[in-house]
Amino acid sequence: MNPPSLPLLLAPAGSPKAFVAAIAAGADAVYFGGKQFGARQYATNFDRKEIDDAVRYAHLRGVSVYVTVNTLISEHELPEILGYILFLFQIGVDAVLIQDIGLLSLVRKTIPEMVIHASTQMGIHNTAGARYASSQGCRRIVLARELPAYEIEEIGRILEDTQTDLELFVHGALCYAYSGRCLLSSLIGGRSGNRGMCAQPCRKIYRICSGKTDDYGRIGKTRSAIRENGYLLSTRDLCLYPVLDRICRLPVAALKIEGRMRSPEYVATVVSVYRRALDAIHKGSFTPDIHDIAELAIAFSRGFTSGYISGDTCSQVMGREYPGNQGFFLGSVIDTGKGKVRVRIQADYIPGPGDGLVIRDTMNEEGFVLRNKPVLHGDILELDHGSRLKAGSGVFITNSRELELNIAALLSNPDKRFEGSIRISCTISIHADGTVRVAGTAEDCLSRIHPFECLTTEQLQPARTIKIDHEQIIQQVRKTGGTIYTFTDISVVSEGDWFGPPRVLNTMRREILESAGEAVLQSFLPGNDPTEAAKTAINLIHADSSGRPENQVQKPPSLAVIVSSYHEADITLQNGADRVYLAWNPDIAGYPAGKTDPEKIGIMVPGIIRNRELDTFRSNIQNLQVSGIHRFLVDSPGIAEYIRDISPDAVISGYYGMNITNSATVRAYKEFEFCTLSPELSEREIKDLVRALSLNQDSPRVAILVQGQVLVAVTEDNLFELVFGDPSRKPGQDDQDQKDLQYILQDERDFIFPFRCDRQGRTYIMNSSEHCLINDISPLKEIGISWFLIDARYRGEAYAGIMTRLWHEAVHAGTDIRSGIAYTRIRDEIIRMSAGGITRSGFRRGLSGTTGRSHEPDA
Repeated sequence: MNPPSLPLLLAPAGSPKAFVAAIAAGADAVYFGGKQFGARQYATNFDRKEIDDAVRYAHLRGVSVYVTVNTLISEHELPEILGYILFLFQIGVDAVLIQDIGLLSLVRKTIPEMVIHASTQMGIHNTAGARYASSQGCRRIVLARELPAYEIEEIGRILEDTQTDLELFVHGALCYAYSGRCLLSSLIGGRSGNRGMCAQPCRKIYRICSGKTDDYGRIGKTRSAIRENGYLLSTRDLCLYPVLDRICRLPVAALKIEGRMRSPEYVATVVSVYRRALDAIHKGSFTPDIHDIAELAIAFSRGFTSGYISGDTCSQVMGREYPGNQGFFLGSVIDTGKGKVRVRIQADYIPGPGDGLVIRDTMNEEGFVLRNKPVLHGDILELDHGSRLKAGSGVFITNSRELELNIAALLSNPDKRFEGSIRISCTISIHADGTVRVAGTAEDCLSRIHPFECLTTEQLQPARTIKIDHEQIIQQVRKTGGTIYTFTDISVVSEGDWFGPPRVLNTMRREILESAGEAVLQSFLPGNDPTEAAKTAINLIHADSSGRPENQVQKPPSLAVIVSSYHEADITLQNGADRVYLAWNPDIAGYPAGKTDPEKIGIMVPGIIRNRELDTFRSNIQNLQVSGIHRFLVDSPGIAEYIRDISPDAVISGYYGMNITNSATVRAYKEFEFCTLSPELSEREIKDLVRALSLNQDSPRVAILVQGQVLVAVTEDNLFELVFGDPSRKPGQDDQDQKDLQYILQDERDFIFPFRCDRQGRTYIMNSSEHCLINDISPLKEIGISWFLIDARYRGEAYAGIMTRLWHEAVHAGTDIRSGIAYTRIRDEIIRMSAGGITRSGFRRGLSGTTGRSHEPDA
């Protein structure tokens, strides 16, 4: 075990073999997912027996096990997932990682002793979110990967007097967008990242184009805004190894390696490097080693970045040239000829015979295996290989024979580091009838003492011609053969002379070890009382959800519109909106006095507000209170509590960025006015959720987005930097002709994704087709949705006014609007105004029914 000052090393495992590799290489804890409900559904993962076996294997070696249950949960899955987490609790899993707020609340209510970690999918990125997660019982928070060190320190300080600690990613793939907020794969490919099925559209080719917008905010004819296409959304891989000593000085309890989709060999390599580094840091002797960096890169690398945590800019985090494995960069080609390649090396690392190399330029690559030892002249390395690629091409090492052999040796004897780690002291008592009883203690890897007893199945026989003395018994029992067990003290008590062949003594030894091991394992298990209490609580939850819904009087849903300016707010209210929310920005001012009833005005709070922006946000809220505005639509966990601390009378509702997919999540936000459901939900899933809520009226109302462009990604990558060079420059800043331009990402299928960048350099990417449920208005009204929302941000006054009027007409029409001529007119006009055609997002497919089917617009 590490001393308290050194963070735990947490390793990934996508399969049982990778799990063993992680522990063999030195992980303090391992995380993995089951066959369901984990955010890596394309990994091999673990069935229930494999989970049980893995927990036992790890605990005997003093290693903790965390199981990921970090996907969003639909209504019909709630009973099953509670049973699954109860199983994890019963077998002694050390913690579960959770994304879904509703599931979090249910687990706290039914299995309060289950340790919960807030997954990075929960999107905790500021002190407000951290306070919220801690107040909800999370013992650890896996922070967003976008945070710099000083913000992590700020979050650590506010948690000092709590039972909650922090966890950071230190190595592996980086998501382009904030985790848990990315709908890109779900809405364009039918594979939800919130269900562990991300198709990685960020690793595809895009180009940036621009064009002028019409009165409805739709982009017309476009032209390229940058010179070349590229992998514009592809990040480098995170590698904090070179700065690990600085990372260990942050207030973090665990350092996490990403890689549940990787091989056992990858896991073993990366964990080994970080284990050596942490041990050196503990001794005060850490110096980054180029050979370690080479091993990490050879294992897998898209090019390394030390990330936002170390102060890297977005241009340093991004790897837009190539999205695949690059290996370790050796140097650049000087010249080729006569079967030789001369390379100017960039690092003190020389490949050897049997290593795999690649020579790569912007268009082509050549792979080969090094047959002979290269010749080094100063910084020039001469390789035996005939190449057609030109000078300037990069040379990369993609495979190391020496590293392969080292990892193979490690995996062939995974218990080498644990030999004799469970120390047994026991007394063997041979009774008059030949039965053997053993009583002793086992000291485990954590230096805890566990008493045990066992009655062996084999009996000794009275000696006739040959007898065994006590010393022979002791010598035979001590033969633990390189296992995790060792005997520190054995005594034998007997009357008379006894005989037992080696087979009997070997059985005795095996049963002593098994009993000692079971004593260790039992210490990780919950007692009967908490288990039975959890079963009772879960049964009560099931009983509460199986009643009859209360009869409700259906009334037309209220209509809320989100806009970008106060003028747009006035227009939407004049056209029939019941409520309007104005998008927050740092320059927002109070609503002009006397224009409109402030009860109808609210503020739309963005999902990402970093610590450095919270002071401005607080000041804005205080100013808004003066003008009577006290309604807020929030989009991330924790910010609601932050607002209430400033304005106790605030009326708060939740937008779809809250990832609300089940009734338990709605009830978790019991003080909200309404909760907007995720656009990933299907009609069936929405019906199930609303029915479950109708069993108990003491919950917020349900809202749904019916019109608008869905935000599919929020990222710290400032795409305007690619367009303008200067990341602080904005469209129209110097050229009036640029003022009305809209910028878009265009993919290889020519779908376009509008984006904008705010003053912090944050980029917001919208879906290519406009979300529209006009074809489903009748079933939505029948389901009992209380609020219909239109997102009209950045679409202009004409769009905001006309779209509000059309939906107001549709909402207040008869029960089955679809049967009338008026509906056809309304529908056709809505579709005509929509950008990129219309899509129903998840309304057809659903959250739990996501497939690999490509998304096309509905119209």
